[in-house]
Amino acid sequence: MTAPRLEDLPPLRSRSRLRRLKEVPVLPSLITLGNLFCGFLAIAKVADALRLAQPGAPFAQVVGLFETAVVLVIVAMVFDALDGRVARMTGQTTPFGAQLDSMADMVAFGTAPAFLGKVLVDWHAQTDANRLLPMHPKLFYAAAAVYVLCAALRLARFNVETGADEDDHREFKGLPSPAAAAVVCGLVALFCTRNDADARLGHLLLGPQQFDWIVVAMPGVLALLGLLMVSRVPYPHAMHWMLKKRHSLPFLAALVVIIVVAAVEWQFALAACTLGYVASGLVLGCLRIVLRRRGDDDDEEPLRGQPSRN
Repeated sequence: MTAPRLEDLPPLRSRSRLRRLKEVPVLPSLITLGNLFCGFLAIAKVADALRLAQPGAPFAQVVGLFETAVVLVIVAMVFDALDGRVARMTGQTTPFGAQLDSMADMVAFGTAPAFLGKVLVDWHAQTDANRLLPMHPKLFYAAAAVYVLCAALRLARFNVETGADEDDHREFKGLPSPAAAAVVCGLVALFCTRNDADARLGHLLLGPQQFDWIVVAMPGVLALLGLLMVSRVPYPHAMHWMLKKRHSLPFLAALVVIIVVAAVEWQFALAACTLGYVASGLVLGCLRIVLRRRGDDDDEEPLRGQPSRN
């Protein structure tokens, strides 16, 4: 057996890339894996609903499983908010943690909400007892696929474009995937209160027909959220905006009202807050476009008033 020649060996830079990962951050990784585990459980709960329910069974028979899936996605959001903060506090921020976090987010905030929304739509389209919209399997698959694929693109772009600068964490370019998942979960949770007599606030503001619109609009909501994730629409970092800035007394009063409503009827509060967050980014983006165009017009106005040199 002859020894390999020097020219046959890979370059030094290539050989350095073949090193095995020897150390990983333990505590932040466990928190990130909790995010991933909750996302998997949410998918499993919806799958259990499909398995346990009989053909043509009313949605009320499995509403508890759908609500559990929503709660699991919310718990995954808590884990997602903690892992990066714990990694920075303990000085254990690593590329491994960043990649693991993206994989967990893809399951919890990409796959789970799309599966949750699609099953809800299918449930109310396949049988006459629950029919709220016509059966279009390809359309429903396409809407869920747009959401999942755009979530993957959003997470990949975030890893590439986000740096260590403070400005990168004050504002998002495009709708964050946890916020998109929160919109889907909020609407599903609100629909689950359709036949709940204790959900008086939701029934006070929404009638049976408005509850049905949630299911009818769900395919379009999934597609729109997917497109917003890959857009350049500016969205403020909610935690950074609330915790690192001083606000007025009316803002504090409004926050207290939101907390009280959430304590009384969290489904309605979740749907209202997440839809308001999506709308805030669209309004902010439109205002910036208008102000930018107005600034360009103001810059051109002095030039128009100058006499010609010809």
